[in-house]
Amino acid sequence: MSPSERDRAAIYAHYGLTCPPRFATLRNFNNKTYGPKVAKISAALGAPFMPWQRYVFDTALEIDPYTGLFVYRDVGVTVPRQHGKTTGILALCCHRGMAWKRQQILYAAQNGTAARQKWEDGQLPILAAAGFAPGEGEKLLPSHRARVRKANGREAIIWRKTGSIHGLHASTEQSGHGPTLDLGVKDEFFAQVDDRISAAWSPAMITVLMAQQYWFSTMGTSRSVPMNAAVKTGRELTTSGEPTRIAYFDWSAPIGSDRTDPAVWLACMPALCPDPVCRCSPEWRHTITIPTVKTELDKASTPSLLADFDRAYMNQVREDDEVDEDPNVPTLSEWELLANDKAVAGAGLAIAIDTTPMATYSAVVAVGEGPDGLPLAVVLKHGPGNTWVPAFAAELAETLRPVAWVLDEKSRAGELITPLSKAGIVRAPMDKFQRGNLWIPSLHEIGAACGGFSTRVKTGSLVHLGQKVMADAIVGARTRSLGDGAIAFGRKVSSADISPMYGGALGLAAWERFQHLAVEDDYDVLDSIG
Repeated sequence: MSPSERDRAAIYAHYGLTCPPRFATLRNFNNKTYGPKVAKISAALGAPFMPWQRYVFDTALEIDPYTGLFVYRDVGVTVPRQHGKTTGILALCCHRGMAWKRQQILYAAQNGTAARQKWEDGQLPILAAAGFAPGEGEKLLPSHRARVRKANGREAIIWRKTGSIHGLHASTEQSGHGPTLDLGVKDEFFAQVDDRISAAWSPAMITVLMAQQYWFSTMGTSRSVPMNAAVKTGRELTTSGEPTRIAYFDWSAPIGSDRTDPAVWLACMPALCPDPVCRCSPEWRHTITIPTVKTELDKASTPSLLADFDRAYMNQVREDDEVDEDPNVPTLSEWELLANDKAVAGAGLAIAIDTTPMATYSAVVAVGEGPDGLPLAVVLKHGPGNTWVPAFAAELAETLRPVAWVLDEKSRAGELITPLSKAGIVRAPMDKFQRGNLWIPSLHEIGAACGGFSTRVKTGSLVHLGQKVMADAIVGARTRSLGDGAIAFGRKVSSADISPMYGGALGLAAWERFQHLAVEDDYDVLDSIG
């Protein structure tokens, strides 16, 4: 056994790690750490740390004795599901908010909607139960350490003594672009399909000496490009032993491991107890038992469910990406085949407006007749918020003279109906519909629009300009059932901002329905867009 292996074994034994990580940054006991303080907060929140959590946070929060700064600026942690990531993340953020003055802390999940849901349904009740913050409907008391701000788009936990703010990342290109950021935490990192969050956070941290950026996640699929790259880098760094400011911790089973063997589970799941009832310590408890995992395996009766089991409980990347695809959503390869950046739309444009569930981003998409008579979909603008939409639409109404406008009134775009009316874009019923009016489709018509959009892409009967925002939406989109086989693109179940794609579907439906309103003197209106 080499010295490094002896050191690693001794350190793991010190923490009582009966399930050591497969890859991990080694703890340096010569360095002081804030890890025990985070563990103390987690215990106060009702979730005492398990050995794996103590090891991760003790190592990640080491202080360099020469500089007084954190040894690690970037920290990556991948463990199977249901391993206590939520309480660990919350304790980390609480410590940061209470320990230093005026800290800026951001939390991100799959998307803005998921971040708010995890915050509202997971983090806030834990804080309220522990007396850290008021619960739903309760008044702020002097004993509370934090107050909660729930204003849409400004959600935050504000620590009263330090003035530190623990907010949510909205998953837009502008979110996180504040003057400085002290701590950023990305949860469920596997769902990110691009580097948008890191691109926003890293510059905001560059001048902050004690800044740290974390990601926590179970493994994803081949589409989890940012995480897969981070895993590759982390494994290489921990194996090489080279000095680095990146800490990495990885509990996973090697590809080819026997998924039916409890010994394999116990070797990759640090929160799994070998006994049906955990009595491993009077201070903490494992969160998962072998009978529970066996039940999940017994339910996995299809290749897709077995792949889900391997990802969730053995923490393995899904090598076959096909089983994770939504069959009702076009694949990226199908979409890319239809790109033509020189295409120009002709007469009879329809323009759609769509907004994300928290109104953090909006898309305006035009559909008109393109090459060979096929519809051409073009994202005219994709920007933060939705207050800019009415003025932009008024400009387009004058310059592009669309045959129709369209939006889903039951989405956040519905709040634009009145401002659009003031801008001259008026809602009208079908029996009185005139060129330039606003069409409000029914739920049935929205389902038909989404299904028709997918069908046109899969059959190659649509053209687009190859715009990145549309490709990102295609990759992250998922559908929801409307019953009897009808589907619609689901904003809340998707892992990306799908407003460009949703707008494309609505715009296509409006173009097909109202293109007869075009007149002979219409001209090529998208000639300058590309």
